Amino acid sequence: MSNFPALFSTGTIDSLTTKNRLIMAPMVRNYADEHGLVTSKYAKHIERIARGGVGAMILEASYVRPDGKGFVNELSIHTDDVIPGLRQLADIAHSYGAVIGPQIFHAGRQTASAIMGVQPVAPSPIPDPTVNEVPRALSVDEIHSIVNDYAQAARRAKEAGCDFVEVHGAHGYLITQFLSPFSNARDDEYGGSLENRMRFVSEIIQAIRATVGADFPVIVRISGEEQVPTGLTLDDSVKIAQRLEELGVNAIHVSAGNYASFDRGAMISPMAIPDGPLVPLAKAIKGAVKMPVIAVGKIRTPELANDIIQTGKADFVALGRPLLADPDWPNKALEGRTSDIDKCIACNQGCITRLFGQQDVWCTVNPETSREEEFARPFPESKRKVLVIGGGPAGMEAAKYAAGRGHHVVLFEQLDHLGGQLVVAAAPPHRPGWEELRQYLGHEMNRLGIDVRLQTTATADLVQKEGADVLVVATGSSPVRPSIPGISGENVITNRDLLEGTMTAKGNVVVAGGGCSGAQTAEFLADQGHNVTIVEMLGDIAKDAAAADRDLLIARLQSKDVKTLTNTKIMKIETDKVFVEPPARSEVLPADTVALCLGQVPNNAIVGELRKIAPQVVVIGDAVEPRKVTEAMIEGARAGLTAGERGGELAA
Repeated sequence: MSNFPALFSTGTIDSLTTKNRLIMAPMVRNYADEHGLVTSKYAKHIERIARGGVGAMILEASYVRPDGKGFVNELSIHTDDVIPGLRQLADIAHSYGAVIGPQIFHAGRQTASAIMGVQPVAPSPIPDPTVNEVPRALSVDEIHSIVNDYAQAARRAKEAGCDFVEVHGAHGYLITQFLSPFSNARDDEYGGSLENRMRFVSEIIQAIRATVGADFPVIVRISGEEQVPTGLTLDDSVKIAQRLEELGVNAIHVSAGNYASFDRGAMISPMAIPDGPLVPLAKAIKGAVKMPVIAVGKIRTPELANDIIQTGKADFVALGRPLLADPDWPNKALEGRTSDIDKCIACNQGCITRLFGQQDVWCTVNPETSREEEFARPFPESKRKVLVIGGGPAGMEAAKYAAGRGHHVVLFEQLDHLGGQLVVAAAPPHRPGWEELRQYLGHEMNRLGIDVRLQTTATADLVQKEGADVLVVATGSSPVRPSIPGISGENVITNRDLLEGTMTAKGNVVVAGGGCSGAQTAEFLADQGHNVTIVEMLGDIAKDAAAADRDLLIARLQSKDVKTLTNTKIMKIETDKVFVEPPARSEVLPADTVALCLGQVPNNAIVGELRKIAPQVVVIGDAVEPRKVTEAMIEGARAGLTAGERGGELAA
């Protein structure tokens, strides 16, 4: 008997039965080819998630015509050429007992001519405030043509052996653009009243039904709220859901937001947003309709997912990022192995940030995502002794993968705890995911029986005495201390000293450096009651943070009266003041403490000596070049994966 009986009960959507209430949420991966066709990479990724035990799979937003393409390597469903690839994915899902269907969509104005090669189209020639490209207003004849494109997309899904189709009516894409006064200023039969604004989606549903018949389930995804002025409200969405039910829609999938409200953290919630923020929207709509309701949005734990089903807030739970982080999430939950789940930490570094940069989607905590083919390599015939130097994320991930492939692993860490800069990253407010990752990696060290030796400095003599076939150098980095007069004063500390708790700040604090780390350090200090000023040489702060995280962070800093000086350089530091030069003037800032957040330099001085000792030396993470945790994790995983193999030093 499962510990989560509601979650692992069978579910129904019209005539369709699912083995549990867990659904893979649709997330664009950018794994398709340039024509939108399924690739081997895509198929291996879907197979890996299906194997993990999910009950249903909604494939990513798939464009119904070329002028609706939103991402460079997004799936297409606009020609019959896609049917063989879709059939391959359907066969994969069915082989693991899952049902599957594509999400069909048109981006409307939330795309760019650089992606499609033509001007975006929309209900009205109103630019999206984030994309800022004026779209061309669709004619009535063009609207009718797009309606037919949706119907033909559903036909292709059915012919490919899919079990259902989901119509994307959320997140500010074309259907939402018609539904919402925020984007629809038409004065014909497709604009004005809610009835008129619903005409487009109503015609789509009717056309799909006429094409695929009454026994092929149709789901619609909506934004329960758009969270923008004049945008759709929950009351509007309740009425929309009720009308969709009358039209024969079989389930409703409740998300929120659009591109213009992305910075509020609802559409793809970052680490700073509590879990399950959209569940109340699903609950409200469930109370107004009889069809099944799917809840989505940062539902990271089996406990929360089970509670949503058990208490009747929704009938299904959709997992997006959590299945990138751990495809085995469903099976581990079913078996009660919740501590083994590699939880999504909502950092948005590997997934959403890369996606909106038109890159393929990775996952910070799971380097196998997007690399399923690479990580499926056979186990090595001979076992090696692998010595990992450094217990940060790169080192622990290297140890995890090496031990998982049967090697004997010893890990040296000079401090009395594991985690490296994860400890620093987790210390500021609203950053709990980094501690979750540290705890998980520590759990893996114990589960795999890795010989972890804390408070051990890896000298060349010690390494030679220990003996190893492979040395993995994950010695991290150290804070930069530039040549500024007074920088060696007692009142000057690094943010790492501060966030690790080895030193404390006093009085007025100047934070030198306004990157993401500096901005988070400033919030940490403000919460301690300090008067804080950020000094940044560039024109803005936290530019290296993920989008929604950045906006929320800046808003919090403003609310806590943290002062920010951009385009400003620190010239000299004294015991109680800092001299700065903003444009066209000089200024003196009170500063009892100066916290340095000016970047890192690699700790790799020992590498030359180590190369003389071991047959294979692999340098990874910040010891190569200071970057983000995402890069550290993939380099660590690859080092462990290829330990002892010829050519084992693989680049990220």
